[in-house]
Amino acid sequence: MEVVVDKKLKRREAILNGNLWKTILIVSLPILIYNLCNYLYGIYDMMVVQSAGIGEAADIVVLDQIKNMISTIGGAIATGGGILVSRRYGENKISEAKRCANCLFSIALIVMGLTLLFIPIGVPFLKLLRTDQSTIDNAMGYYYIQIVILALTTINNTFIALEKSKGNTVKLFVLNFGVIFIKIGLSTLFAFGPFEGVTVTWLAGATLAAQSFLFIAGLIYLFLPGNVLRISFKALNFNKSDTLNIIKLSLPVFVGRFLFSFGKVYINSIAIDAYGKNCVGALGISNTMAGLLTNMINSFEDGGSTIVSQNYGNKNGRRIRRFFIINMIYLVSMATIGMLTCFFLKEQIAEFFAPNDQLYQEMIVNIFKWECVDLIFTGIQAVGLSIFYGFGKTRITMALSMAQLFAFRIPTLLLGIYVFKINYEACGIAMFTSNAITGTLAFVFALIFIIRMNKSDKYKDLFINHTDNPNQLQPSL
Repeated sequence: MEVVVDKKLKRREAILNGNLWKTILIVSLPILIYNLCNYLYGIYDMMVVQSAGIGEAADIVVLDQIKNMISTIGGAIATGGGILVSRRYGENKISEAKRCANCLFSIALIVMGLTLLFIPIGVPFLKLLRTDQSTIDNAMGYYYIQIVILALTTINNTFIALEKSKGNTVKLFVLNFGVIFIKIGLSTLFAFGPFEGVTVTWLAGATLAAQSFLFIAGLIYLFLPGNVLRISFKALNFNKSDTLNIIKLSLPVFVGRFLFSFGKVYINSIAIDAYGKNCVGALGISNTMAGLLTNMINSFEDGGSTIVSQNYGNKNGRRIRRFFIINMIYLVSMATIGMLTCFFLKEQIAEFFAPNDQLYQEMIVNIFKWECVDLIFTGIQAVGLSIFYGFGKTRITMALSMAQLFAFRIPTLLLGIYVFKINYEACGIAMFTSNAITGTLAFVFALIFIIRMNKSDKYKDLFINHTDNPNQLQPSL
């Protein structure tokens, strides 16, 4: 079969044959912009809540953690489907990739409908999760709108996954300028404009408007005739092989992310019981500020998994090994610079979020300093995860997520509270311990996998002379 040379496949050719230093940046930077936009939602909402006095930051933190737990369903499906589509796209099996894309979209529509069921069961569901009664009393409107947002982002995540599977992430970069303009503009207007009775629910409404823009734009592009992975009503399907493969790849991702998010909700309830609601607020501020760098790191993880997946489909093991080294250089450098920057600015950050409360500032600093130090381990963890996601090794990522929370984080926190009688700083210590151990394990496991890859019967064909196959592109650094 001849190599497809359609201009829409130029990014594929770059991923399979282009300069890896440049390709990693081209694929990852647009994802980085998208992730930073989502990050800015959270941080800007917290800033508005603090400065405009329209609610409590802890309410947003608690409900956002619950929202993240629910969102793992749609996010996992998009991840698993994206891996499968990307692999077939790398193999140049475009018709199979297109069929799989339509199967993924069909599954996403069902997940979207199921997500809306969390609206009628909202109050009992939050009580089941031991949510503080004051949060339920003050912010149920915020919760309901967040569920509608989750329904929309199920489709948005599918659109994003399909674009990433092609390596065509520039479109995400462009669309998110519109998304962030709508979100920031409406949030500012609601909080500081000529309105009375503004609550955190209004801020959720601003996010809904922004995500609706991306939802409509994504649907338009997905159904365009010129889209190489075009979605159409006639092509929607539940192909048995594709559906089972998507579920096989997605289920471990869902289990790992869901349990990890559930554990965060559980930790919030422990922290409230042990140290009060302010501790959860400080923990949320710490997580949000560290999220600036974490989102940058995750962007290279996501972009990297696309590069690995396409080269896996293209049977190019040597290029995957070179990618591992280059991606490690990028991520470790980024994590080190970010860690040092955050650590030296921790007092200024605390003062910004709690300008008139010295005790609250101290609490933020003492938790955030631990989060700063563990950022380097977040970077090396991403090096490993990009390899495992690219190869579809989602059971390994599930095991790492579960161990991070249940083997390292929760036990460390409980020991700090009830055995060593540490103050609220135990929350920061628990985060550092779990992230450090998990990051080290992920990197070591990936390194062993990369070294032994050509000795495995399953992957030894990745190292056959690449020019022997006329459908493959000659690899080069």
